[in-house]
Amino acid sequence: MRIVIELKRGSDPSIVLNNLYRLTALQSTFNCNMVGILNGQPKQMGLTELLQAFLDFRCSVVERRTRFKLSQAQDRYHIVQGIIAGLDNLDRVIDIIRKASSHVSAATNLREEFNLTDKQAEAILDISLRKLTSLEKNKFIDEGKALSEQISKWQELLSSKKLILEMVEDEANEIKNKFSTPRRSMLEDTDSGELEDIDVIPNEEMLLALSEKGYLKRMRPDTFNLQNRGTIGKSVGKLRVNDTMSDFLVCRTHDHVLYFSDKGTVYSARAYKIPECSRAGAGTPLVQILALSDGERITSIIPVSEFEGDQYLTMLTMKGYIKKVSLDYFSSIRSTGIIAIQLVPGDELKWVRRCTNDDFVAMASHNGMVILCPCENIRALGRNTRGGIAMRLKQGDKMASMDIIPASLGKKLEKGSETQQSHGRGFSGPWLLFISESGFGKRVPLANFRMSPLNRVGLKGYKFSSEDRLAAVFVVGFSVGEDGESDEQVVLVSQSGTVNRIKVRDISIQSRFARGVILMRLEHAGKIQSASLISATETESGELEEAAA
Repeated sequence: MRIVIELKRGSDPSIVLNNLYRLTALQSTFNCNMVGILNGQPKQMGLTELLQAFLDFRCSVVERRTRFKLSQAQDRYHIVQGIIAGLDNLDRVIDIIRKASSHVSAATNLREEFNLTDKQAEAILDISLRKLTSLEKNKFIDEGKALSEQISKWQELLSSKKLILEMVEDEANEIKNKFSTPRRSMLEDTDSGELEDIDVIPNEEMLLALSEKGYLKRMRPDTFNLQNRGTIGKSVGKLRVNDTMSDFLVCRTHDHVLYFSDKGTVYSARAYKIPECSRAGAGTPLVQILALSDGERITSIIPVSEFEGDQYLTMLTMKGYIKKVSLDYFSSIRSTGIIAIQLVPGDELKWVRRCTNDDFVAMASHNGMVILCPCENIRALGRNTRGGIAMRLKQGDKMASMDIIPASLGKKLEKGSETQQSHGRGFSGPWLLFISESGFGKRVPLANFRMSPLNRVGLKGYKFSSEDRLAAVFVVGFSVGEDGESDEQVVLVSQSGTVNRIKVRDISIQSRFARGVILMRLEHAGKIQSASLISATETESGELEEAAA
C-alpha cells in the first residue's frame, strides 16, 4: 500500500510529516511501569536507580555464591588434612582400630592420639582399604593443595569490592557472547521520544518583513530579484489600509528571533514559527505570535543563532540614549516578555544591534550628523537601566539610524583627507552608505570620519534639501570583489510597501557634503520606510533569469 497526501499551497511538508508522527500510528510511544521491589518494599525508580539495584543484586549473588563455595572448600580441606594425618601414621591407626572394642571407641582413640576432630576421625574410619596405598595418599595431598589455593582466592575475592565488580562484568560478557542476537530495534539520541518541529525543518535562509501595524511575513530569499539603481522596484505585497513597512531583514529558520518593542520590552520566538507566505500575502499579526500589550509596536528584530558570552546588544532610543547589554541576558525570555531598557517619558526604543567590545558603532541623526565610537566605550549595563547620552541633538533633531562596524574594519577608521574629489571611485572602502527618505543615497569612505566620544554633536555626513532627511545608514564593504568594489546588496522598502533590491557597487562614492544619487524613484510610493543589507550570493541560474527579465 502506498499513501500520497496532497498539501495545500504554502504548507510545510516537514511540519505535516511531524504532525503525522505525533497524531497517528505512524510513530507510537508507550509507557513503562518503573515500580520495583527494593529491600522488600515497592518503589518507583528511574533508570539509574534500576541499574544500581540490579548491580547491587548481582554483587550480592556473587558474594553469597562465593561464601557457599568457600564454606564447602574449607570443610573438605579440614577432612583432607585429617586423612593425610592418618595416612602419615597408617600403622598406628590400624593398631588403634584393631584394638578398639567398638566404632565409637575407635573414633575416640583416634581423636585423642592424633588431636583430630569428630569429622576427621569419622573420615579416617570410612576410608576403604584400596585408598591406603601411597598413590592414593598423593591424591589427597594434591587435593589439599588445590583446596588451599581455592580458599585463598575466594577469601581475596570477598575482601575486595573491585574484584566482585570485575567478576560481575566478566559473567555479563560471557552471557552476552553465549546468547547474543542482533538488535531488532534502533536507538536514537534524541531529547524525547517525540520529534520536535525544529528536528524536521531545514535551517535555511529566509526574509522577514514587518509592517508598522504589526504584520509579519516570512518569505524565501529569492522572492525579490536583483534590480538596477533608479528603478521603481517590486511591491512587498498586500498591506492594510494606512499601513507601511517598518523593517526588513535576513535570518535562518532555526534562529531565535528577539522582538524589541517601542516600550523597551523584548520577546522571543523561533523563526520557523512565523507562517511562510508569498510576496502578495498580507502576513501574520504579531499579536498571534507574541503577547503584546495594547498599543505596543515592534521596532527592532534581532535573529540569534547562538547566545555567545562575548556578544552584546547595543540599544539606541529616539531621544539619543544608548547602552549595551550582554546577549546572555536574553537567552531565556518568558512568553510575556522581559524589560530590555528603561525609557524616559516620551522616548521609545528604536534600534538594536549585535556587537563585541572590539567593534565600533556608527550613529546618525535625521539632520545627517554622524558619530563613530568604539563599542568598548559604551558601558555594559543590566537590562533594567536607561543608559547614557549617545549624541547631543539639536532642536527638532532625532536619531535616524545605527549600525555596527566590525573590528576587522577598525583600522580603516583613521581620519583621511577631506579635500579629495567628491565623485568617482577613487575612495577606497569600507564606506558608510547613507539613504535618505526621498530615495537618494551615497557612499562616504569611513576614513572621512574621525572617532568621537559619546555625547557630542558629531560630524556632518549628508547635506539634505529642505524637505529631506536621513532614513538609514549602513557600514558596507565587508565583502568586496576582485575589483575592490562591494559585493553587498541593499533592499529598500517604501511606505506603500514597494521593494527595490540593488547592488551597493552601483551607488556613487561621494563626499560628506554631497546630496547623493537617486536609488529609488518613489513617485506616489511616499518615502523610504526601511532598508536592509543582504548577501549578494546568487546562483548562476538565478542571475541568468534576472538578466533575461
